[in-house]
Amino acid sequence: MPDVACPESPVTPPPPDTHTRSLSRTLPISVLLFTVVPLVIAGLLTLTEGAQRLREEQELRARQTASLLAGRVTQLLASAQRLGQAMAVSPAVLAALQPPASADRAMDEPPSRPEVLGDPWLALIRSFPEVDRVELLDAQGRKVYTHPPRMQESPPVRHLTASQPPWYPREDLGSIEIGLRVTHDGADGWVVVGVSAQSLARALEPPAQDGGELWALLRDAQGRVLMLVRRIAGQPPEVQPLPVIEALAAPDARSRPVVARSALDDSAWSVEVQASLDAYRSLVLAELLRFGLTVLVISALSAGLAWHFARSLTRAIREVARAARAILRGHYLNAHVALQRDDELGLLAQSFNHMSRQLEQRERERDVFGRLVSPEVRDQLVQGELMLGGQEVEVTVLFSDIRGFTRLCEGLKPRDVVLTLNEYFTRMTHAVQRFGGYVNNYMGDAMVVVFGAPTPDPHRVERALHAAVAMRRELAAFNQERASYGAAPLEIGIGLASGTALAGQIGSPERCIYTVIGDTVNIAARLEGLAKHESGMQVFMNQATRDLLPPHLREALQPLGELALKGRGTRVPVWGLPEGAELPEPPAHLRRPEEEIL
Repeated sequence: MPDVACPESPVTPPPPDTHTRSLSRTLPISVLLFTVVPLVIAGLLTLTEGAQRLREEQELRARQTASLLAGRVTQLLASAQRLGQAMAVSPAVLAALQPPASADRAMDEPPSRPEVLGDPWLALIRSFPEVDRVELLDAQGRKVYTHPPRMQESPPVRHLTASQPPWYPREDLGSIEIGLRVTHDGADGWVVVGVSAQSLARALEPPAQDGGELWALLRDAQGRVLMLVRRIAGQPPEVQPLPVIEALAAPDARSRPVVARSALDDSAWSVEVQASLDAYRSLVLAELLRFGLTVLVISALSAGLAWHFARSLTRAIREVARAARAILRGHYLNAHVALQRDDELGLLAQSFNHMSRQLEQRERERDVFGRLVSPEVRDQLVQGELMLGGQEVEVTVLFSDIRGFTRLCEGLKPRDVVLTLNEYFTRMTHAVQRFGGYVNNYMGDAMVVVFGAPTPDPHRVERALHAAVAMRRELAAFNQERASYGAAPLEIGIGLASGTALAGQIGSPERCIYTVIGDTVNIAARLEGLAKHESGMQVFMNQATRDLLPPHLREALQPLGELALKGRGTRVPVWGLPEGAELPEPPAHLRRPEEEIL
């Protein structure tokens, strides 16, 4: 391969950036929109800012109201729960919940015993106005005691479980019961405290506001609405009846767009507040009408000027866009902007033409450079990652040579020799590049291929062996074509050697090449020379190469013993891949995609 001069990419200063507005987005639009859109955006931003401020204020009020009402309901339920907890440890309650003495007695319906609690307890219950019912239930859910004694208002048997949440809704609207399990001193049962709907409604009363409506909803752990209190400005709050709760529970975007929730203490229950913005919509609508009239007047006055300005710029923008599309397609020669102006667009056209010429030159240089070195070396050279000198790397070197090529060239014209070599090297290069091989050098009819440089490769030995077999297959196909027009077949020898080599830029700062040197390269060349004396082998390799192969590839190799190599004082263990030996199909990760192969 001819030596390659170290590249020095010319540094071209970028053109000054004087283009501060994106005209390409606005010019395709009609002149009317070009005039109206900025005004509409400015006005809508102003309106939106005012409406957003009002909405944020309303949302803040809704959150504060929800937090306030949730605190009220939490205190209400906590108060009733404290009453139930006090009763759960009362000796009178424990005595009433003692199991019956006999099994037959347990199956009987226990009678109501209003005398279970004495007058002090009854006075204490009456001191909790939010509590409208207190019940004692045995372990089977049967009533032992009810205050006030209204047995007919609830079923005689209640089905409570240990997993029952402490708060659960009662059958009548808005009422809540608190069930506390009693398992102390042999007693087994439940203390049930009921909170009245009137108390919950008072706790859920939204505060008075300036305008609009406010809705306060109490939801249980499953999200069901237990109570809904509605308040309109200037009117007292009202509790909605059960048939209309479901219809009013979902927030309406037109009448109640603001929704805020607050949880009751640590439970899954919550208080939801829905507030309307009706009081503010009339103000926003009036501002919108005034803004619309302003936009129409200003648009009519500026339409003529905008139309004239658009016509003068459209042609220039289209010319630049055409040139940009040509560059995107790689047609740099066609990417010329024929625009003569003395303003910013003229400067843009000049800068664009300069850029297209530079891109065409860079692409041509890159294409030529890519034919001299591999894409990996080319990219690292362009990026300045390969400096003069080198570093030691672990590589596998493939050395191949045409056997008896000098004799085959006798009687051929130099042009025919070159054509034969070019076609041969084209096929062999494609074969090794499919497995990531870097063609380091062509020396007459020989070629040196490196695996593991310039990019380290843990699979370099496997790739090298499969590449050698691929070269053999390509040579067989090439010989069939040569036989069709009466040309003599070609025979090659291939040697593989693995070890340490020095890879880097060799030469002077003015002229240098990327190459790999070291004893590993020499061993590969000497192994290839064994093809003159050792027939029946496709590939020759040293011991280091054989040891780095996976076991399923080693099985195909044949030991040739320790052989004397030209120029070396000691014998070297040599292995060979016999003619006709078939290797397993190489896995996909060892192959390079076709689009990456030059």
